[in-house]
Amino acid sequence: MIQREKHSYSEEQHLSVAQLEAQVGNLITDTNPHLTADVTSRQIMGTVVVALLPIVIASGYYFGWRIYGLYLLSIGTAQLAEIIWFKARGRELTFDLSAVVTGLLLTMNLPPSAPWYFPVIGSAFAIIVVKEFFGGLGYNFLNPALGGRAFLVGLFYMEMFQISWPDPPFGRIPPGAVSQATADVTTHATPLAALKAGQALSGDELLDMFLGNTGGRIGETSAVLIIVAAVFLIWRRIIRPHIPLIMVAVVAMGAWLFAEPGSLASGTTVLGHVLGGGLLLGAIFMATDYASSPSTLVGECVYAVGIGVLVVILRFWGPTNEGVSYAILTMNCFVPLIDRLLRRRVLGEPGNHQLNIKIDK
Repeated sequence: MIQREKHSYSEEQHLSVAQLEAQVGNLITDTNPHLTADVTSRQIMGTVVVALLPIVIASGYYFGWRIYGLYLLSIGTAQLAEIIWFKARGRELTFDLSAVVTGLLLTMNLPPSAPWYFPVIGSAFAIIVVKEFFGGLGYNFLNPALGGRAFLVGLFYMEMFQISWPDPPFGRIPPGAVSQATADVTTHATPLAALKAGQALSGDELLDMFLGNTGGRIGETSAVLIIVAAVFLIWRRIIRPHIPLIMVAVVAMGAWLFAEPGSLASGTTVLGHVLGGGLLLGAIFMATDYASSPSTLVGECVYAVGIGVLVVILRFWGPTNEGVSYAILTMNCFVPLIDRLLRRRVLGEPGNHQLNIKIDK
């Protein structure tokens, strides 16, 4: 009786396995990630667009109406390039707004004097080469907007480093313009150039840097609006604050130690390095890019420290007064190594479980 029941159970079990194998044979496993959440890629990108809109409006207020045309050209080119790529590949376009974000960020990294074809060339390269050649959204190992900017710097080095000064409302002073009314403005060095030359910044200059009424790239000048955007993105849980905070802290420490050789820098000098250039814009919108940043908390901290150290090196000993873009792109290239060394350990795998450092046998 027991043997019959056992045999009956074995036949039933065998039948279930056969049915399961037949069902599994018809399944197709999609690419990772397999975890789902209530927030979609389109919602995330839409939130980033909302955070960027005040900066877009302010950049036109400071540098003129033509800036809005550059934004439209960049966004239109980025979206068109993505449509053409998807059609050529026979894939369904999702319109996840990532191309819009790339177009906005690329334009913010251009000089106000940029001609119309700069955003067209930069956006097309950012989408087709930096993003889609490596698999599209979530697979690109470089930040697309910064990759497009680097391509433009390679093509138009001198033009990409020209500086225009704001003439609000909705006006700008072109680079090299000399007149009796504007000579004192156009011949004045940018805040970072003045700091590198050993000059001190006044309270009025720091206030202009905080508000955005200073020379620089299209979207990097208004520190207050970038900080407001950061608070909004953190509140919406789109980004976490540790990457921007670590980057800013490392640059501030570097400025305090190295800005004034032979002595520690003053508070105004340190603040000038934090507010000046593209540090805040890069720390909040580019360094926190999901695809091109590490996947673990410790890895993100190492990544942020690395960017900050590179910014300090490039600012004080590099050929230009900036360095944020190339610091981020350089650390983007090290993200696969950081993820390999600091990835989460599989249960039972040897390694440092506190830091998740892999130890190969």
